[in-house]
Amino acid sequence: MKNKILYSVLLVFMLTMFSGCKFLDNEPDDFKTDDMIWFNEDETEAYLYNIYSQIPQANAFQGDPWLGLADEIDLSWNVYPTYNINLGNWNPSTNFYVRWDNFYKAIRASFTFEKNVGRNPELSEEQIVQYTAESKFLRAYYYWLIISQYGPAVLVKDVVELDADWSTYARAPFDDCVDYICKLMDEAEADLPYSWSNNTSWLGKPTKIACRAVKAKALVLAASPQWNGNSAYSSFRNADGSALASTTYDENKWKKAADACAAVIDIADVSGVKLYRNEEDGDGEVNPYKSVRDVMLVNWNKEIIFGRAGFNQNGWQVHCSPSPNNLGGVGPTQRIVDAFYMENGRSIDDPTSGYIETGFATEGGDNWNPDNLDVTEDRATMLSEIRTGDAWGHWPGDWNMFANREPRFYAAILYNKRVIPQLATDLTTRNYYSTVDQQNGYGRVELYFGGMSRGAGSTTFYPRTGYLALKNVDPMSDMRTRTYAGVRSEIKIRYAEILLDYIESLNEYAPGNSDIQMYWDMIRDRAGIPGIFDVYPSMKGDKNQQREYILKERQIELCFEGDRYYTTRRRLLAGTPDTGDDNDVNRKYGDGGRMWGLNINSGIPSGNSFAYTGFYDKTAFETRVFENKMYLFPIPQSEIDEAPNIVQNPGW
Repeated sequence: MKNKILYSVLLVFMLTMFSGCKFLDNEPDDFKTDDMIWFNEDETEAYLYNIYSQIPQANAFQGDPWLGLADEIDLSWNVYPTYNINLGNWNPSTNFYVRWDNFYKAIRASFTFEKNVGRNPELSEEQIVQYTAESKFLRAYYYWLIISQYGPAVLVKDVVELDADWSTYARAPFDDCVDYICKLMDEAEADLPYSWSNNTSWLGKPTKIACRAVKAKALVLAASPQWNGNSAYSSFRNADGSALASTTYDENKWKKAADACAAVIDIADVSGVKLYRNEEDGDGEVNPYKSVRDVMLVNWNKEIIFGRAGFNQNGWQVHCSPSPNNLGGVGPTQRIVDAFYMENGRSIDDPTSGYIETGFATEGGDNWNPDNLDVTEDRATMLSEIRTGDAWGHWPGDWNMFANREPRFYAAILYNKRVIPQLATDLTTRNYYSTVDQQNGYGRVELYFGGMSRGAGSTTFYPRTGYLALKNVDPMSDMRTRTYAGVRSEIKIRYAEILLDYIESLNEYAPGNSDIQMYWDMIRDRAGIPGIFDVYPSMKGDKNQQREYILKERQIELCFEGDRYYTTRRRLLAGTPDTGDDNDVNRKYGDGGRMWGLNINSGIPSGNSFAYTGFYDKTAFETRVFENKMYLFPIPQSEIDEAPNIVQNPGW
């Protein structure tokens, strides 16, 4: 049996075939005859993989805006559409990140596939049942992506003839869209396996737990404030006056969401799904840093519920790794840096956390040199341990702001003076990233004005925030020679995300439920920090306090994975305004107003070094625009011109 994860290979070919299509145009294989497609096993399977091909690939620069538009990341370049979107320079005709039409081509193709797959005499009955279930999953998955980005969909439930009167098509109420997604996922689940562990060539295909996970996520979205009692959508109606969103709050929606998440948890064991830990790969010692780092790096690890094969990590690593020879401009904001806990599990704004904002650390963290090696004589060994993850945490002389933070911080943030993990250990490679007077063979990132990654080596490619993203960058790559580590899977949904969905949903209607602590502690335990109620026992059972800390846990655990964009929108937090004063640097939410980082432009290039303290002053690097209409993407004007009964999203 040939490899069944071809859809990643077919993507470029299929995008060419889909180009220029409009809403509900012909399916991609219209140039082939029925006999070619439906009476040949290979052609029928190829048609199915063509439907898979519209699953978006992770691309934070050209095809995936969720990082650059959220409050956790700044993309330094103005060549990507996120730049103009963040400045408010877009409208329904700018066609930024348009996915509406291609999703509908895939949806239409799914109906054609299900109508015809049973005609193929070369397929077994078992294959026909399985492939039909896969097609239903994909249709529901695309509808979930549509409602997440655009809101209420045009709910097509059968093959649409090409001569249909498009002017009659209207959008369906949001809750109807969610109900249809759930119905399809229930149908697909019945005919899919718990896992593909007995056929690893089919990794990337949906399973029972993937069906339940997408269903749960759709219900969490429906329960959230954006779609559950949002009065701002009271005028969001079709031309006939029918409402597209309920403006009446229904607490039971949170229960439905929680029940759906619990259903995912119920079959996790039999599906082989669990929170990833480094012991899974044979490490004899529990290492929280390796666990939270490698969950993104280990191919098809146990935490992945749904993903795609053959993730091209190269572009992400080039954009995240420091110049001179890399693009080095994916900059975490000060907001996400400040969100991470201390190693004692306390927030940095907690007076008892031990957080110090200024000055240099006199001692390293507990894990910076676990074998007590000599920094001068044992450089190669120390670098090797940094790359493997056996050594981690702050070093003596690092800025106190970065000292004694939790493991997820060190797995996600490359800060000024930190040793760059993703480089070979030889002196020549390491010293290439250091100015002359700091060439000691370690290769510490110099993000200050005049540093090798900010002026001395490159005046163009640097992070405006004073930080670089490190999460999902493989330390075993060598970014000096662009030699990359092994291919890995792209994660679409992982188990920790479902656990966070579950406790968030539970909290909204049953804040005292014991499952909140149990599953929350599982996430924090894997991250190497104390349980939340061990740290803050007085908030236990308080819905509002717990909600804030659950959203904070989500912000940290899922940072740079695309979740923050959707969470702040479904929770109606993206519009939180700028305070207008210097205290805005501590604002927790809001995608408009000032965005903060460190002072990368201060000082004199020829005189700055790691000792220069002015770099660490928190400074606004950009003022963004966020209007309430931006809670949803506009439907492309070209689509509305083709089907004028489709109403535009509010404000657009």
